[in-house]
Amino acid sequence: MTTSTIYHIGIDLGTSQSSIVTSTGKRFSTKTCVGHPKDIISQRRLNKSHLLGEEALKNRLSLNLVWPLADGVICDDAVSKEATQLILKDLIQHTLPKLKKEDKVYATVGVPALASVQDKKTIISITEDFIDKILVVSEPFAVAYGIDRFDECLIVDIGAGTTDLCRMSGSIPGEDDQRSLTEAGNFLDQTITDAIHQQYPDVQLTPQIIKGIKEKHGYVSDNNDPAIVSLTKKGQPGSYDITEILHKSCLKLSDAIGQAVQSLVADFDPDFQEILRHNIIVAGGGSRLMGIEKAIEKSLDNYGGGKANCIQDVEFCGANGCLKMCQEMPENYWDKI
Repeated sequence: MTTSTIYHIGIDLGTSQSSIVTSTGKRFSTKTCVGHPKDIISQRRLNKSHLLGEEALKNRLSLNLVWPLADGVICDDAVSKEATQLILKDLIQHTLPKLKKEDKVYATVGVPALASVQDKKTIISITEDFIDKILVVSEPFAVAYGIDRFDECLIVDIGAGTTDLCRMSGSIPGEDDQRSLTEAGNFLDQTITDAIHQQYPDVQLTPQIIKGIKEKHGYVSDNNDPAIVSLTKKGQPGSYDITEILHKSCLKLSDAIGQAVQSLVADFDPDFQEILRHNIIVAGGGSRLMGIEKAIEKSLDNYGGGKANCIQDVEFCGANGCLKMCQEMPENYWDKI
């Protein structure tokens, strides 16, 4: 008699980067993009109908790239839905063994904090052929679940498309406990791009160049280190000082996050506001921005101060929480989802 195996997986479905952690101990991360050959030449050269993740980015000149979660949720078109499906299948194929017909896959998928009911239905519909049971949760809630922080704390998850904030207070957070901002990684990239072009109109920039600059030099702290970068102007390389440009651009992001933190503190139960202020956890790729936790603390100076800490294992913290939730979900509860 053939026995079936239930595989549990946690997926953090992000705008720029998506990650998976499985009950087999495997984990994998990929860029959330799909590339389709532009023409017959690129089709013959690549000999594939599509490329995924880093492979797609490396061959981007030959491809039409699709970033299906460009705005933090699945774009409402057939191409984006198909791309999301391909990415989710790829994550599973990279981490799970070849499945037998009788095997089952249970999944928890993290999405932005205020993803609509329709967004969740979309994820469920595009995975029904390869995921047997699925739970869709907010990404900051998944982070909190992964580190067992159900008491009074505030999760700030800074992604590429959205910054999601979730206020925890010992139970499943409601809509009033969450905020979703468009001021996030992509917003910062565009802000830096516009500011550089305003001061140096003819320099040549690409999204990859800007991301590299941000990751190496971006800061919101009182940093005296100059940011001198090499850029090209009509093909000719030169050195450019963008120290002040970067600082002002990064402050636009941190100021928006600070205002959202203030809002969630201000209308919280007054007896627990101090605890909340001193238990802020910063996650997501944006948590790598130098000094972001100090900027959040500074935003609370008029509220009595606060304490923020950046989480470890940024790349997989959301997926870890999703897997933990998936594994701990009682079997009889899945039928109610």
